[in-house]
Amino acid sequence: MAWFGTIEHERWLSMQLIALLEHGHKAYVPAGFGFIGLDDKVDETAPVPLFRTARSTYVYAMSTLLGIPGSRRRCDHGIYALRHHFRDKEHGGYFSLINPLTEDEVAAKAPGVPALEVEGDRKSSRSHAYVLLAAAAATIANRPGANELMKDAIADELEYFWDDSLGRVRNNWDRSFSSLEPYNGMSANLHSAEAYLALADATGDDEWLKRAMRIIEFVMAQAKINNWRVPEHYDINWNIQKDYNVGSPADPVRPYGINIGHCLQWSRFILETRASLRYRGLPVPNGMLEAAQEIFERARTDAWRKDGKSGFFYTVDYEGKPLVRQRFAWVVLEGILATVALRRTLLDEGASVGEVEHYEHCYRSWLDYCEGYVIREPGKWQMELNPFNEPDDTVWAGYSDVYHAVQTLLAPRLPLAPTMPTALAQELLDKADINAPHKGGSGWSFGRRQHS
Repeated sequence: MAWFGTIEHERWLSMQLIALLEHGHKAYVPAGFGFIGLDDKVDETAPVPLFRTARSTYVYAMSTLLGIPGSRRRCDHGIYALRHHFRDKEHGGYFSLINPLTEDEVAAKAPGVPALEVEGDRKSSRSHAYVLLAAAAATIANRPGANELMKDAIADELEYFWDDSLGRVRNNWDRSFSSLEPYNGMSANLHSAEAYLALADATGDDEWLKRAMRIIEFVMAQAKINNWRVPEHYDINWNIQKDYNVGSPADPVRPYGINIGHCLQWSRFILETRASLRYRGLPVPNGMLEAAQEIFERARTDAWRKDGKSGFFYTVDYEGKPLVRQRFAWVVLEGILATVALRRTLLDEGASVGEVEHYEHCYRSWLDYCEGYVIREPGKWQMELNPFNEPDDTVWAGYSDVYHAVQTLLAPRLPLAPTMPTALAQELLDKADINAPHKGGSGWSFGRRQHS
């Protein structure tokens, strides 16, 4: 049963995409983008998170490239917020969380103030990666201020976060970049690798792709020696910390154990990095496809329907035993994205339709799961479900932001390389079977006239 490339399936993906973008507009707050509650409202008195603002900016940069009216305004709102509200003018970098601003304060150009009661002045590598991703996508979309945002964020990344001696990123700093947290984590490296692929396209600089590959090499090595489960937590010297957060297996950012959603993301990012290397004419190391397949299968067999009910566990231990049985929308969405990447890679390698049926079956099953449990109505995707697939808010309250879902709906319609923003800019939507030529040059970024 073919879904990929069929008219009605692509129409369904498009309809869901438009509804998500429309609902995502409700996350707007004067200082950036916030959380949409189940009442369809945003608490404008709550602190505003950097990661949510950056991820929404990234999404609306892509919808700008899709030609969706209203997207330019929302993308520009995010760029302005990142540059003027979240930017630490004194020490550089970006505040992780700022106090809310009113429209009058924004009009008066009031600076953002970190929400100190929850470490809002911390300089987070993970959140900074989302700023890089948003800046790269907005630059490709030719939005005003995007180049400047990207230049500033790149300078901070190279100065404070990227560790060239190890080929990985450091984690969190204090506000003045004088004290580094004694912790290293895969989450920051995961999203940095994602951002680096986009930066390679936006700047035309292959060094970003090489940096992503150095992260991927470490991940593949760690997965291989841990039965293809990707460990999350390390100390300052990169010694694995299997007991880190042992009492918090449901922590939304640093859960104890193996994070199934991250494993599925790593499977995809390995293949997207591989495709980007080929796209840019760079050598491709051996074993990347095999590693992606192994990581995917380990996550799938550890966590999908293991308690007899549809859905992925959030975390398992190092032996694959379940820790948190809550179902989070983003985990199954990353599973869908991984199936798309695996199927596409194998077809590009000359596999037959029958040889990719396993991944097509997973794709259909997991999209069916989303339709049945996650999508409450078009545009409204439930963030969390309990083990019985009933709406819950134990860990995450409200609706998912659109970052994971929009990519899930676009991926089946795009090639693996170049990255999504560049593929959209090159008008490759619904041309996933076409291998896009690498246009070379210096990228999209510097000196290109920007439109309002």
